[in-house]
Amino acid sequence: MPMLTELRHKPIRVPGGEEVATLQDLVVYVGDSNSEKASPNQAGEGSVANTGNSGNTGNGGNVATMAAPAPIATDVYPPVVGLVARLKTPRGTRQVFIPWEKVESLDTVGVQLRSPGVNLRAFERRPGELLLHDGLFDRQVVDVEGRRIVRINDLDLALADGVYRLVAVDVGPGALLRRLVGPRLSGRVSSLVGREVGARPQLIDWAQVAPVTDASNSGALRLRAPRERLALMEPADLARVVEQLTPQEGAALLGELDEAQAADTLEELEDEQQGQLLRAMDPERAADVLEEMEPDEATDALQSVQSVSSEAAADLLGRMNREDAEEVQELLGYPDDSAGGIMTTEYVSVPSWATVGAVIATMRAQTQAAAADLDDPLPNELPEIYVVEEDTPPARVAAPIKRTSATRPRANGAGGAANTPARRDAKDTHAADFTPTQPFSLWTEGRLVGVVTLRDLLLAYPAQTLEQIMRPVESMAHPLDNERDVARLIADEDLVALPIVDDAGKMLGIVTVDDAMDVILPTAWKKRIPRRFH
Repeated sequence: MPMLTELRHKPIRVPGGEEVATLQDLVVYVGDSNSEKASPNQAGEGSVANTGNSGNTGNGGNVATMAAPAPIATDVYPPVVGLVARLKTPRGTRQVFIPWEKVESLDTVGVQLRSPGVNLRAFERRPGELLLHDGLFDRQVVDVEGRRIVRINDLDLALADGVYRLVAVDVGPGALLRRLVGPRLSGRVSSLVGREVGARPQLIDWAQVAPVTDASNSGALRLRAPRERLALMEPADLARVVEQLTPQEGAALLGELDEAQAADTLEELEDEQQGQLLRAMDPERAADVLEEMEPDEATDALQSVQSVSSEAAADLLGRMNREDAEEVQELLGYPDDSAGGIMTTEYVSVPSWATVGAVIATMRAQTQAAAADLDDPLPNELPEIYVVEEDTPPARVAAPIKRTSATRPRANGAGGAANTPARRDAKDTHAADFTPTQPFSLWTEGRLVGVVTLRDLLLAYPAQTLEQIMRPVESMAHPLDNERDVARLIADEDLVALPIVDDAGKMLGIVTVDDAMDVILPTAWKKRIPRRFH
């Protein structure tokens, strides 16, 4: 398989052996989102400068056209659709385009054309086309499998079904040496320094790379939709890649992801980096990503933007969904070093009168609605379900049941540990004290009175109310408490989340264990704790 450096500057000959030009570059078809996708041959014929007309050469001779290449199952590997040649003319030299159909052969010796005619119109790159040397050499790409940023030093080509395709990039030092001294001298230089630099290319499959670009070169490097490849990477790995880029390049890379993955990636970065990337993004895109972030993370990111430009932060907040913006605005009102400043409003709270079966059914319906993009999703992880007492509970209808002497007291503080599903009397678990006459929200507001784990919820009888199975709240904090005191409390009591309540006991949010670790751990370790409890 030839490398591009082994093909460049080789002679281009017409039938009879006369050298008429020199190969400068290869043109591949990568598609374009703003134009209809054409086949490689159609893309070549449609280019501005050709070596001849569709059926005849400029001298009137017949041209033997190459058969269309057989289709390949994937369009990942861009086909070569033509050559850029440096042509000598009486007025000097000029770059012209030679479509692939006019090429008889191409190898490290040179190019053999099928006909002597050469079109003298200057080369112009058309939509969907990319110059390999001028468009890719020295460009940065993401090595998806290696989870790193690499620089292209050379390109590997392979002949398949009569057409060359770009199949890999070479990122090794040997490729750079070949470019500096040429393929022939690179081997000699390698032997002089005692290394086989040129013997072992460091190739990365083209299907495993995604381009890095910014506003200045986006047209040249928007090769294909790399979203599918980048989607294979974990947010933490993507964050490490983004850290190696400029804010403009990082913003462009995040632009290739969907909003949810971009938000997850941003959450793995330091607050200052988050702010830089948001300022480098298109404002509408930045607002969409903020809406997908956890409220506390979105708040931290906006605070970073606000520290540089309060106008920019206000603009992003104004572009966000009203409900999301209100949540973030509320969190922005707390001091940075307070529990309110690190808490999240992503949690599930339900009224104490709701039954176990109704809660499970409502959670299932909420998940289905979120999958159809009709409603907000549940938090990714549910450490606990919080039970609240509404200020104005709905009307209830008594359910006539027969009580037994074994009826246990409802949890109301002490003794709650005995009220686990395993220790309840089965005769008292098939009916509820009442049935609500109206539905409830999974984000019910009210005074915090208890907690229920998912295990307890799944082991309880559907007709039981949460008031009957809840456990007492052992620890809670106020939003103005110092963040370090809250973090120590979570660590000392081995909690996965700590509820935050106001002076009246109303549920406001939770501080999760990973946010507590962000407070306790040194700065260098922040954002490296997996977000398993959000």
